[in-house]
Amino acid sequence: MRSLVREAMQAGAAGFASSFSPNHSGWEGKPMPSTIAEDAELRSLVAELGRCRRGIFVMATGPRGTTEFMESIAADTGRPVFMVTVLTMHNQAHPGRGLQYYERCAQAIARGNEVYIHTSCQPLSFDFTLNEPYLLYSHDAFDSIRTADPSAREAVYRTESFRKRFRENLKNPKEGILFYGDWSQMERDGVPVPQLAKRAGKDPLDYVFDLPLETQLVAKLFQNDDAGVAPLLRHPAGVVALSDAGAHLIYFCDAGFGLHFLAHWVRETGTFTLQEGVRRLTSDPARKYRIPGRGTIAPGQWADLVLFDSKTVGMSGLERHADLPGGGTRMMRRPRGVHGVWVNGLQVFDGVKYVERQCGPGHVLRSFDA
Repeated sequence: MRSLVREAMQAGAAGFASSFSPNHSGWEGKPMPSTIAEDAELRSLVAELGRCRRGIFVMATGPRGTTEFMESIAADTGRPVFMVTVLTMHNQAHPGRGLQYYERCAQAIARGNEVYIHTSCQPLSFDFTLNEPYLLYSHDAFDSIRTADPSAREAVYRTESFRKRFRENLKNPKEGILFYGDWSQMERDGVPVPQLAKRAGKDPLDYVFDLPLETQLVAKLFQNDDAGVAPLLRHPAGVVALSDAGAHLIYFCDAGFGLHFLAHWVRETGTFTLQEGVRRLTSDPARKYRIPGRGTIAPGQWADLVLFDSKTVGMSGLERHADLPGGGTRMMRRPRGVHGVWVNGLQVFDGVKYVERQCGPGHVLRSFDA
């Protein structure tokens, strides 16, 4: 495994990434191997970055990968490390916890160990149904749901033993879970669950698990309060990021987070000036990720450019498209106020459609820390 990491770095990889997140599980709820690997195994793999003196380390940390743990890796390797976890996000259940993570990272940076946090600039919402309640799987009440045949799940939901166990989970929540039991953060057709439950004369938990399994629900769990999110976005230990690159494409779409940042945090709230907003999306991550020749408009740099109207830039709401193999659906968003995209000086998007070319102007990035 170490030789594979070494080979990848020699071939031009940007770095190495792994996960301790309790929310990352595989088929039938089995944990992903990295989430149960011993610390020594992870350290031996990341050590290859230190040996080649190149690359970054990114970790879905969960509660196990503390800031102190991440700083120790930065100190051992001399490489920048990045944390990705809901524990660093603003959550009304623990309103001050996220900022504490940032402050500890700032202290690590002051000691010469670069520890940064991927900061989401838009509300983190989860579309789901009881057929596939993935955001609830970190509660042990769902252990039987994960392994049950899909046709048997409804029967489990109807049992009092399941509901009692889930209530106990919510009373004593584990660290790193997604849903802490605030039913006001969950909606059906845009209406909060407590309102719907009250109309039905039911407890919110009973209301949800009495629903047909195909009912579409939306949980708005993190980064939903501007006053709590703004300090995280402004913090120097953060880097505006956290698009999932399509990993959850049937549930949500974080693509276009930069357009949302320009629309909401620059134009609508004035949290950032236009100049600072652009810097936070370009040269700031390029510097922290150690990507040379990008992030600024200057002679000798690669001409990767976006032309946008600051008065209208933004993105559409979620749109569901049924264009995947087998009739599968995915969530998409469309850009607004964008009038062109250039890669290496050649236009690839005119604001409406992609420019057809025999050969694209881009190439695989293989040079870092130059």
